[in-house]
Amino acid sequence: PSEIVRIIPLARETTLPKVLPWAFYLCTHISVNDILANGVLSWQDKALCLAGKERLWEMQKWHTHAFMLDFKQAPQCASNCSARIPRPLKLENFEVMRINPHPLEEYKDWKTLNLCQRCQTMAETQHRNGREKVWQELPSLFHLGKSWDNICEDQDS
Repeated sequence: PSEIVRIIPLARETTLPKVLPWAFYLCTHISVNDILANGVLSWQDKALCLAGKERLWEMQKWHTHAFMLDFKQAPQCASNCSARIPRPLKLENFEVMRINPHPLEEYKDWKTLNLCQRCQTMAETQHRNGREKVWQELPSLFHLGKSWDNICEDQDS
Protein backbone atom coordinates (compact mmCIF):
# COMPACT_ATOMS: atom_id res chain seq x y z
CA PRO A 1 0.00 0.00 0.00
CA SER A 2 2.91 2.42 0.44
CA GLU A 3 3.14 2.91 -3.33
CA ILE A 4 -0.40 4.29 -3.34
CA VAL A 5 0.95 7.56 -1.96
CA ARG A 6 2.27 8.38 -5.43
CA ILE A 7 -1.30 8.78 -6.64
CA ILE A 8 -1.97 11.75 -4.36
CA PRO A 9 0.58 14.21 -5.82
CA LEU A 10 -0.10 12.86 -9.31
CA ALA A 11 -3.84 13.48 -8.92
CA ARG A 12 -3.16 17.00 -7.69
CA GLU A 13 -0.74 17.75 -10.57
CA THR A 14 -3.05 16.37 -13.25
CA THR A 15 -6.25 17.83 -11.78
CA LEU A 16 -7.92 14.49 -11.11
CA PRO A 17 -9.28 15.30 -7.66
CA LYS A 18 -12.00 12.63 -7.73
CA VAL A 19 -9.39 9.93 -7.05
CA LEU A 20 -8.05 11.71 -3.97
CA PRO A 21 -10.60 10.49 -1.38
CA TRP A 22 -10.01 6.85 -2.32
CA ALA A 23 -6.24 7.35 -2.47
CA PHE A 24 -6.25 8.95 0.98
CA TYR A 25 -8.47 6.14 2.26
CA LEU A 26 -5.95 3.57 1.04
CA CYS A 27 -3.10 5.57 2.57
CA THR A 28 -4.72 5.30 5.99
CA HIS A 29 -3.72 1.64 5.93
CA ILE A 30 -0.08 2.67 6.08
CA SER A 31 1.45 2.94 9.54
CA VAL A 32 1.76 6.38 11.10
CA ASN A 33 5.56 6.11 11.13
CA ASP A 34 5.64 5.20 7.43
CA ILE A 35 3.33 8.08 6.56
CA LEU A 36 5.50 10.54 8.48
CA ALA A 37 8.70 9.19 6.91
CA ASN A 38 7.28 9.20 3.40
CA GLY A 39 9.16 11.50 1.03
CA VAL A 40 6.45 11.67 -1.63
CA LEU A 41 3.63 13.20 0.40
CA SER A 42 3.62 16.86 1.38
CA TRP A 43 3.25 17.65 5.06
CA GLN A 44 -0.26 18.89 4.34
CA ASP A 45 -1.19 15.56 2.74
CA LYS A 46 0.40 13.66 5.62
CA ALA A 47 -1.74 15.68 8.03
CA LEU A 48 -4.88 15.02 5.97
CA CYS A 49 -4.10 11.31 5.93
CA LEU A 50 -3.48 11.08 9.67
CA ALA A 51 -6.53 13.16 10.57
CA GLY A 52 -8.60 11.12 8.13
CA LYS A 53 -7.42 7.93 9.80
CA GLU A 54 -8.90 9.15 13.09
CA ARG A 55 -12.15 10.20 11.40
CA LEU A 56 -12.44 6.78 9.75
CA TRP A 57 -12.05 5.12 13.15
CA GLU A 58 -14.88 7.30 14.48
CA MET A 59 -17.05 6.33 11.51
CA GLN A 60 -16.23 2.67 12.06
CA LYS A 61 -17.06 2.88 15.78
CA TRP A 62 -20.34 4.73 15.45
CA HIS A 63 -21.68 3.83 12.02
CA THR A 64 -20.32 0.70 10.38
CA HIS A 65 -19.36 -1.48 13.35
CA ALA A 66 -21.44 -0.05 16.19
CA PHE A 67 -23.07 -3.45 16.62
CA MET A 68 -19.73 -4.74 17.90
CA LEU A 69 -19.09 -1.90 20.32
CA ASP A 70 -22.50 -0.75 21.50
CA PHE A 71 -25.03 -3.41 20.55
CA LYS A 72 -28.68 -2.43 20.52
CA GLN A 73 -31.14 -5.25 20.06
CA ALA A 74 -34.05 -5.00 17.65
CA PRO A 75 -37.34 -3.87 19.21
CA GLN A 76 -38.87 -7.20 18.15
CA CYS A 77 -35.93 -9.27 19.45
CA ALA A 78 -37.01 -12.86 19.93
CA SER A 79 -34.12 -14.04 22.10
CA ASN A 80 -32.92 -11.25 24.41
CA CYS A 81 -29.82 -10.91 22.23
CA SER A 82 -28.34 -8.02 24.20
CA ALA A 83 -27.87 -10.31 27.19
CA ARG A 84 -26.10 -13.03 25.24
CA ILE A 85 -24.20 -11.31 22.44
CA PRO A 86 -20.63 -12.53 22.46
CA ARG A 87 -17.87 -10.01 22.38
CA PRO A 88 -15.91 -11.48 19.47
CA LEU A 89 -13.07 -8.98 19.71
CA LYS A 90 -10.63 -8.60 22.52
CA LEU A 91 -9.22 -5.22 23.48
CA GLU A 92 -6.10 -5.75 21.36
CA ASN A 93 -8.32 -6.46 18.34
CA PHE A 94 -10.07 -3.13 18.83
CA GLU A 95 -6.67 -1.46 18.98
CA VAL A 96 -5.80 -3.02 15.62
CA MET A 97 -9.08 -1.70 14.22
CA ARG A 98 -8.29 1.76 15.60
CA ILE A 99 -4.78 1.82 14.16
CA ASN A 100 -5.95 0.50 10.80
CA PRO A 101 -9.61 1.49 10.37
CA HIS A 102 -11.39 0.00 7.40
CA PRO A 103 -15.05 1.02 7.69
CA LEU A 104 -15.76 0.30 4.03
CA GLU A 105 -14.87 -3.37 4.45
CA GLU A 106 -17.94 -5.56 4.55
CA TYR A 107 -18.46 -7.48 7.78
CA LYS A 108 -19.37 -11.09 6.96
CA ASP A 109 -19.04 -13.08 10.17
CA TRP A 110 -22.62 -12.57 11.33
CA LYS A 111 -23.16 -16.11 12.60
CA THR A 112 -20.49 -15.77 15.30
CA LEU A 113 -22.55 -12.98 16.86
CA ASN A 114 -25.25 -15.54 17.67
CA LEU A 115 -28.12 -13.10 17.12
CA CYS A 116 -31.76 -13.80 16.43
CA GLN A 117 -32.80 -13.09 12.85
CA ARG A 118 -34.39 -9.75 13.73
CA CYS A 119 -31.32 -8.44 15.54
CA GLN A 120 -29.01 -9.72 12.82
CA THR A 121 -31.11 -8.05 10.13
CA MET A 122 -31.04 -4.79 12.07
CA ALA A 123 -27.25 -5.01 12.56
CA GLU A 124 -26.70 -5.85 8.88
CA THR A 125 -28.85 -2.88 7.85
CA GLN A 126 -26.97 -0.58 10.22
CA HIS A 127 -23.67 -1.86 8.84
CA ARG A 128 -24.71 -1.43 5.20
CA ASN A 129 -26.11 2.06 5.85
CA GLY A 130 -22.95 2.97 7.74
CA ARG A 131 -20.75 1.87 4.85
CA GLU A 132 -22.85 3.95 2.45
CA LYS A 133 -22.53 6.94 4.80
CA VAL A 134 -18.74 6.53 4.95
CA TRP A 135 -18.53 6.37 1.16
CA GLN A 136 -20.69 9.47 0.73
CA GLU A 137 -18.67 11.39 3.32
CA LEU A 138 -15.24 10.19 2.20
CA PRO A 139 -14.26 13.50 0.54
CA SER A 140 -15.20 15.49 3.64
CA LEU A 141 -13.36 13.09 5.96
CA PHE A 142 -10.15 14.19 4.25
CA HIS A 143 -11.21 17.85 3.81
CA LEU A 144 -11.33 17.42 0.04
CA GLY A 145 -14.85 18.69 -0.49
CA LYS A 146 -18.28 18.46 1.05
CA SER A 147 -19.35 15.68 -1.31
CA TRP A 148 -18.27 13.70 -4.35
CA ASP A 149 -20.25 16.10 -6.54
CA ASN A 150 -18.40 19.23 -5.51
CA ILE A 151 -14.92 17.81 -4.95
CA CYS A 152 -13.68 19.35 -8.20
CA GLU A 153 -15.07 22.77 -7.29
CA ASP A 154 -13.52 22.66 -3.83
CA GLN A 155 -10.12 21.62 -5.22
CA ASP A 156 -10.11 24.58 -7.61
CA SER A 157 -10.78 27.14 -4.90
